[in-house]
Amino acid sequence: MQAYYEIETQIPPNHRLNLQLPDSIPAGTAKIAVIYELPEKPETKATKMAAFLQNLSEFILVGEGLSRTAIDAQLRQERQEWD
Repeated sequence: MQAYYEIETQIPPNHRLNLQLPDSIPAGTAKIAVIYELPEKPETKATKMAAFLQNLSEFILVGEGLSRTAIDAQLRQERQEWD
């Protein structure tokens, strides 16, 4: 049987943690997972274009295809979002 214990802490600049666990957790083998937030990266024109091309290629790969008119409309929409 497994149990779960969670504690929130700050990671210091030296990246070392010293944890004091409650006495109710028995000595022995344990797994430790570190869950943290990644810093948000600002969207740039390049990342927006990359996302658009990825979505476009996925759309085409599923066999639906796009007409020239649909592609032009999508490009116009993407360009408006960049401005």
